[in-house]
Formats: sequence, C-alpha cells, structure tokens
Amino acid sequence: MAYLIYPYDESQCAKWDDFVMHHSVNGTFLHTRRFLSYHPEGRFEDASVMVYNKQELCAVLPAAAQTVDGRRMLRSHPGSTFGGPVFGEELLRASRLVELVADLDAYFQQQGFEACELKITSDLFSTRPTDALQYALYHAGYTDELEIAACLPVEGRTHDELVAEYSFNKRYDMKKCLKAGITFREIRTEEEIAAFYDLLCWNLQKFDAKPVHTLEELLDFAHSRLKDEVIFLGVYDTDGRMVAGACLFHFAQTNVLHTQYLATAPDVKGYVPSTFLYDAVIQTSLAHQVKTVSFGTSTHDRGRVLNTGLIQNKEGYGALHSLNRIYTKVYREAE
Repeated sequence: MAYLIYPYDESQCAKWDDFVMHHSVNGTFLHTRRFLSYHPEGRFEDASVMVYNKQELCAVLPAAAQTVDGRRMLRSHPGSTFGGPVFGEELLRASRLVELVADLDAYFQQQGFEACELKITSDLFSTRPTDALQYALYHAGYTDELEIAACLPVEGRTHDELVAEYSFNKRYDMKKCLKAGITFREIRTEEEIAAFYDLLCWNLQKFDAKPVHTLEELLDFAHSRLKDEVIFLGVYDTDGRMVAGACLFHFAQTNVLHTQYLATAPDVKGYVPSTFLYDAVIQTSLAHQVKTVSFGTSTHDRGRVLNTGLIQNKEGYGALHSLNRIYTKVYREAE
C-alpha cells in the first residue's frame, strides 16, 4: 500500500477536526467530529479512517458500517449530508488519488466489507475542484448516481439586481407579501426555534416524514455546537405570528449559505409566505456577505426522480445548478 490507514478513535478528535477545517480541500464542518458527535453513542457503527503518507495525515474518511441488501457496506457517515475521502492539497494529483482509492478499497475488504458507498463533497463546498477524485473512483470501478441541486451566486450583486432575475410570478408574490406587511428577522431564543420546529414538523408530516434533527439537537446547534455556522430565520405577519422559517448552514471555507430546512404555516391566505422566505434567505446571504446560496437538491430515489415543481420553484429565483455524486462499488456479491 502507498498509504497507511488506521481506524479513527476519539483520542484523535482534535487532529481530525484541525485537518478537516484547515488543511483539506473538500472538508466542511459536517465532516468534523465536533459535528458528527452530536449523534448519541450507538446510533451508528463508526467505521471512519485516517490516512497517513508516512508520518503526515493526508486524508480522513468519515464513515459507518451498515447492512444494506444483505451486504456489509462501508458508507459515507449517515450523520452527514456528504462524506467520501476528505484530503489535503498534496493529494490533488490524479495518480495519488488513484492510489488512495485503491488502498482504501483494499483496506475495507480486509475489514470484511462487501461493498462501499461514498457520497463525495460537491464542488460547491470544496475549495478546489475534485474532478481527479471523481476520476479515481471511476478508475477503481465505482458507479455513480447524480442528484441535481440549485444554487444562486450572490457575491457582488445587490438585492434589486437579484430580484430583477426573479420570475414574473415570484415578483408578483413578493409585492403581495410586502403589501401584507410581513417581515423577517434572525431568531435565536428557545421559544422562537421551537416555533420554527413546529412549522417544520407540520410541513414534513404531509409526507409522512420527520426532521432529521430533533428540536434539542437544533437548540444545541444554535447555542453551542454550531453557533458560528447555523442561522435561524423567522417570517412574521402583522400579528406577530410566525408564518415561515428557515434553518441555514454557513460553510465558511467556500462562503456558501445552505438552506438546511425551510417551513411555512398551513393556513396563510392572501399571500405566499414561502416566496418571502426565499427572498429573506437571499437578503440574509447579502447581509452576511456570502458568495453563494445553496437551495439543496430537488430529486428523490438517489437522483432518479426529478421533483419538477421544486426545481422550477428554485429556478424562479434565478438559481443555477450543481451536482451531488454518489459512488458505489460492490466488492463481493451477497450470498
């Protein structure tokens, strides 16, 4: 093997996080142990590894072991939106990444895994393009699946310039919202975040789903664990009732503001609060001087189904597109 690969243990937490945040080209706070450790012990069987080139840490891989379709599978950590190898600039060479993927495959098979699934960091959240990693995975025999996401470049643009790119329907909806007197502000108190969480649960209940995070976890994010990375917004009517809200994640390395959760009230008439909420996210991005707003994916079933209404809604604000890639390789067929 060209690299030395070791299982992660908690004594390496500080070293892991320092590498991800300060020495990698495609690491984000979602890859840090600070973030991943919010999951209670026992929720996942951690299978993360640290990769060394001689004595120097050069890559980490946040991962968990799961049984999928009868196979023991190594997967990008389910507690994070994306994972895959997080590596330093010194590995940003095609030959080195080909060697890295080959060594990881060999190690995982030695550990008894029958398949591997890696959801790599999108270039939107990487400081350098990761085409060489994508090639290395292809070279190693991985198959890929694509999810389409929406993003809006805002750097160097004014709010008026951005609104001018909204569709006619979005501009019309905005006028009705402004006429109704609704406003927005950033929120931080337990009561405000709980009100937002109630809206979120109602929204997801329509799809027989629940938020990935509990209210307690969101409060932990806001007041402790992610206090520098998370922003909550509340949209209010003239009676002071919350009619929409958002939970946003800020990715500092690439200065991207991502809409982790959006929610609207069920019984609003006369205007469309979701339109005002999207605009509030855009205004917030300008206030925080971010480069790009990420509106997330608009697909289901691992990218096979396009939610046409959802992607058209995001495109209505002038959004462009980015791709998320999921790579899978079967080492041994299930018996």
